[in-house]
Amino acid sequence: MTRKNDEKRKFYMAKKGQRTKKKTNSKKTNYSNRLENENLGNEKNYNVVKSVPDIKLVEKDILQYIVGQDTQVKQIITAIYRAIHFKSIKANVLIIGNSGTGKTATIKQLAKSLNIPYTIEDATKYTKEGYYGADVEEMIYNLIDNANNNIKRAQNGIIVIDEIDKKAGHAEHDVSGTEVLKSLLKIIEGTKIKIPNMMDIFSEEAIDFDTSNLIIIFLGAFDGLEKIRQKRLNKNQLGFATSSNDTSSKKSRFLKKDLVEYGMPEEFVGRIDTIIEMNKLSKKDLINILKRSKLSPFRKYQNELSQKGIKLEYNMQLFEKIAEESLSLDTGARELSNTVNYIFENIVYEVIANPRKYRTCKLNLDIIEDNTKFELF
Repeated sequence: MTRKNDEKRKFYMAKKGQRTKKKTNSKKTNYSNRLENENLGNEKNYNVVKSVPDIKLVEKDILQYIVGQDTQVKQIITAIYRAIHFKSIKANVLIIGNSGTGKTATIKQLAKSLNIPYTIEDATKYTKEGYYGADVEEMIYNLIDNANNNIKRAQNGIIVIDEIDKKAGHAEHDVSGTEVLKSLLKIIEGTKIKIPNMMDIFSEEAIDFDTSNLIIIFLGAFDGLEKIRQKRLNKNQLGFATSSNDTSSKKSRFLKKDLVEYGMPEEFVGRIDTIIEMNKLSKKDLINILKRSKLSPFRKYQNELSQKGIKLEYNMQLFEKIAEESLSLDTGARELSNTVNYIFENIVYEVIANPRKYRTCKLNLDIIEDNTKFELF
């Protein structure tokens, strides 16, 4: 057993400390063979193509959660289904968009709909080997963990790597950033990786983890990438076209060479097969999220109060005021929860402190600025 593998096993076992250790006199069993003999290793349970729901039904379901990104949702779903149905085509997807545009929420809902194990990793915590920080192989361990230690299921899972733009080769970013991106190649190229046998702490065998069917999704805001695209489209800094034949940057997709100029290594960018750009959410989008999205924090409070027998009364203009508050901070839908939580903070306290006392909760429009502006009766 190499020292590196021993350290990785210790890390994993520490993380999974609740797992019961095997008795020392138990007979050692080859992990790979054991998987084949267990129900979890039954190939019929992993015939993904036959078990996935209709793509149109999944799209319809996701759009009940994600607002303002209809085209983007279709692109993301298509990329995932392509990976499932067309095994020879690797799925390495880059989703570009500001915070709060629905990047992570879309992936979570999609993975849930398809019953695919996934892990969401923050690229900023990973470093070049030899530096202090997490090793990129930890992503594999986390995915296996989320797949209930089922290797076959994990090999068909999704690894989401957020903040990938922070690893671009700019002076203000992590000096080892580009090296981290290069180290990711071993999980996005579709190769087999040797990992320690975390299920048997007494075994020194290494297990082959096949990454060929992994779906890798990179997320990032890529602040400044728009300027690179505008430059490519012969636009000046003010956004005015310098050529009468120029195409609007809003209608032109990002190209791989834009990412290279941004500071991403060519060998890394070359393995990205799909680039998706999220829309910046408008006031109308934020209002629709509050009104109709299944992820709406407002609707969640309304449902919780309803279950306690309390009817919520408010002016529809309240949604506009909440949306305006969120837009002022430029964090997309993410700020909606913060604002809504503030609105209901005192209401929640009163309802919990006085169970079964109230039947109606009326919100004043000024509750955005002062969360005592409500009536319970």
